[in-house]
Amino acid sequence: MANGRTAAITGSTGGIGTAIARGLAEDGWSLVLVNRSRTKALAQKEELQRDFPTIRIQTVQTDLMDLESIKTSCDEIAQITDHIDALYCVAGVLTSQRTLSAQGHESHYAVNVLAPYALIRNLAPLLTRAESDEHGMVVTMSSSAINRPKLDTSSLSDPASIGGLMGAYAHTKLAMTAMCVQMAPELEESGVLIRAIDPGPTKTSMTSGGDGMPIVLRWLVPLLFADASTQAAKVIKAADPEGLDKRTGVFVSSGRIKPLPSSIAEAPERAKLMDTIASAYASS
Repeated sequence: MANGRTAAITGSTGGIGTAIARGLAEDGWSLVLVNRSRTKALAQKEELQRDFPTIRIQTVQTDLMDLESIKTSCDEIAQITDHIDALYCVAGVLTSQRTLSAQGHESHYAVNVLAPYALIRNLAPLLTRAESDEHGMVVTMSSSAINRPKLDTSSLSDPASIGGLMGAYAHTKLAMTAMCVQMAPELEESGVLIRAIDPGPTKTSMTSGGDGMPIVLRWLVPLLFADASTQAAKVIKAADPEGLDKRTGVFVSSGRIKPLPSSIAEAPERAKLMDTIASAYASS
């Protein structure tokens, strides 16, 4: 039965995004499925609607490699719902290949950092809970890989090498986590919480066969990585605004708040990063 709450989910048609969408549907959430493939999204909607006929499900097509497309899709979301209780920024890029976005940014930076920033900025009015005791929630997907790189704002948009899991992917996940921490005070003024959540090693097509995963790790995926449904349940639990002492601007892993890596622990470094992100967004 519908519970009156609405979640927007990017990357809902694959991997952990599919499991999060189903988990929320089971809890009675209405869903806005935000994906690049309209065909896959419509098929997912049909399946979920069949299993959960009382909830409202909408699909919105977008290209997270294009900031203009994101803006258009956010306008469409605002036309189909007057509120969002949770925004799940699940879609991500992990590859060893260099690809540039419509605005000329390397794909990891475009999708893993700029896209969540653009979605938050454009959907903030729908998330705002300034006159309510309840909180809106923004969830971004972090990674245990953020403990390896050092933040370098000058190389985010055009890294010297892509490097797979521990290269541009880890660097942009680190930047995205820092972004969440830095945006938290501003969002909290409007009654919106934000958390960077590491779901843990997850069996998906990206980790099992993606070209960004080291070959050794691909062999270990069946043995050491958990299924998407298990990890999605952890993410949904960690996204509960009432949980984790209603904390915001935190990095959550294994269901617990973890210390930030040293390279993003200091506010001046995060502020420098935010200037870089805001400038890239403004110039689109």
